Amino acid sequence: MLSPVAAELRDIFEVPKYRVDLGRAALILARIEYPALDIDSYIRKFDQFAKEAPAPPESGYEPERVLNDLNRYFFEQLAFKGNEADYYSPRNSFLNDVIDRRTGIPITLSVVYLEVARRLSLPFYGVGLPGHFVVKYADGRHEFFVDVFGCGHVLDRAGCQSLVAALHGEDSLLGESDFRAVDSRYILLRMLSNLRNSYLNNRQYRKGLPVLDAIVALAPTSADTLKHRARLHYELGHWKQARRDLESYLSLQPDAEDASDARRWIDRIRKGQASMN
Repeated sequence: MLSPVAAELRDIFEVPKYRVDLGRAALILARIEYPALDIDSYIRKFDQFAKEAPAPPESGYEPERVLNDLNRYFFEQLAFKGNEADYYSPRNSFLNDVIDRRTGIPITLSVVYLEVARRLSLPFYGVGLPGHFVVKYADGRHEFFVDVFGCGHVLDRAGCQSLVAALHGEDSLLGESDFRAVDSRYILLRMLSNLRNSYLNNRQYRKGLPVLDAIVALAPTSADTLKHRARLHYELGHWKQARRDLESYLSLQPDAEDASDARRWIDRIRKGQASMN
């Protein structure tokens, strides 16, 4: 049975991908930590941001000028910035916290930026560079990238390569697929992965479980996620659920390298359940 947030996320993605409301989906994710979150009040904040932003000309505008106006508004007037001091805090993955505190990590800052740009009918898209999310302006004639975590630093493809090399080493070479726009499902899964890592690295299993539920809801054939969720259920004493996830894992990956370990694990759970009956 899915958690309430996982069920909400599953439902919001049951439309064609171009119709998914990214901002609303990201705010639904925040209900993992804030179950009573008033999502519509934050949707109205997006609307207000866009209403107060410099309006782009209806036609014939210079993209660089529009970008400069938007960046000044977003980073100077609204004062959004990257949270370098506490980068791995779970709060950086909750869009309500990002909006309230005006600080976040690359992907959540990018979601806010994209929601404002969408309301202004500007052609910005999310791009999932390895280890660092950016937004891309692409109108068919012009292409450039914006590092929202870096206060709007504008990059070309070579600049993106330098950014990734600084994070992962000079051998980290980008290919054409790295520069493609990603859809809302990809963005939510990447946000959920960040949140999963924040909780599990601190052994906060009860908080991590609904995150893994949400990942499974959006990527039901992710065998690794099922295995990780089995581990959490096991640690929390949910043996029935752990066994079910392990069995699903093996049905997806019957020849996995650790398949024999998973089968032994299921056998231990089965014997443990039998001893309690």
